[in-house]
Amino acid sequence: MRRLFVVAAKSAVALLGLVTVGLMAFASYLAWHYAYGIGLPDRNRLAAVSATRPVCSTDPQRTYVALADIPPLLRKAVILSENPDYYERPSLNLFAELGLAIAHDREPRPSNIAGSVTRCLMSLAEGCCHGQSLDRAIGEIVLQNRVVRALSRDRILEIFLNESYFGRGSYGVGSAAMSYFGRPLDTLTIDEIALVAALPRAPSFWHGRGRDVMVERRNTLIDKMLRAGIINNVEAASARERPLEFRERPPQSRSL
Repeated sequence: MRRLFVVAAKSAVALLGLVTVGLMAFASYLAWHYAYGIGLPDRNRLAAVSATRPVCSTDPQRTYVALADIPPLLRKAVILSENPDYYERPSLNLFAELGLAIAHDREPRPSNIAGSVTRCLMSLAEGCCHGQSLDRAIGEIVLQNRVVRALSRDRILEIFLNESYFGRGSYGVGSAAMSYFGRPLDTLTIDEIALVAALPRAPSFWHGRGRDVMVERRNTLIDKMLRAGIINNVEAASARERPLEFRERPPQSRSL
């Protein structure tokens, strides 16, 4: 009986060893697969992405506006709308954020700006990770960690402001300003800036939800801008009172 027990114990240890080796091999394969096997752009390729033309599209009609040429108030309004602590938070790295959340006993905080840019840059992984799949979900996590290491926060914000969808077939703040108001960025008023800054979170609200919803979203962001101290009480009151006015959509974009 004892001999049988010893044999069984040795067999169990051997089996456990095989399982451990198998799991380690599988983990190594997954690490290689998501780091190199699915064609995600590496840090060098990310750092070399052009700063003078669209990153995620080859459409020559898309405009690209350098961060320095985007009004500071618009930049700040977008950050308030998407990630109020964008520049202050310790890390945009998903793994680091998870560690900080565990250490401080709180929920992990998402980064809408870095996450959106990551999904944009997934287009550089040709032939990979299209549609909804586990490969894409994990690939985005891996790529975001590369993005926040390879690019500065200013650069990530610049890509977000140029590549996000603002409705009406418009990508980027420059196109949005022309599409909704027919004017360049540096001529927008505070209420118009608040409206544009609120669009990436809900560009589809223009379709069937009415002006009241957009006025509410605009005014909510104006209130945030006031609390953040980037506009004063007089400016906020005047912006909230202005009627929602924007140009009619061109015929070719009415179905967008």
